Amino acid sequence: MNESRQEFTGRHMLIVMVAFFGIIIAVNLIMATFASSSWTGLIVKNSYVASQDFNGHIEAARKQAQLGWRSEFAAAAEAVQVTFTTADGKALNGLSVAAKLYRPVAEADDRMVTFVEERTGVYAGKVNLGSGIWEADVRAQNAEGNEYRQIFRFMVGDEGR
Repeated sequence: MNESRQEFTGRHMLIVMVAFFGIIIAVNLIMATFASSSWTGLIVKNSYVASQDFNGHIEAARKQAQLGWRSEFAAAAEAVQVTFTTADGKALNGLSVAAKLYRPVAEADDRMVTFVEERTGVYAGKVNLGSGIWEADVRAQNAEGNEYRQIFRFMVGDEGR
């Protein structure tokens, strides 16, 4: 039998090297594109500046704890609701309530909601939320200027499934 074997030349080696590094470069470019177009992971733009406000946040938390207010949160795809009570269970009325609704890992769906007092101590806001995990940064203030803040994490179900 007469076997014909081709010789491995420098041209073949060049093709192998160009293909190998071409694939690596292409994958790196694709990954860099995905990384630069997704969530950055930053919570604050400048952590040093944010750290300067730390003592103020601690003081605000102390004042909030002294108020003794309690809150319960409920959410659906079309509306969110917060109920405020005092430490002894009495409903709190006349509050100014607003919330920032956002997804924990994306900024595209962020929205502000202003709540309306439906009945004593129960505040509701109309929204249109997609299914998935959400957070609500709820802030309330009474006529005397007392402030309350609570962050709630909640899930909106996909009724179509």
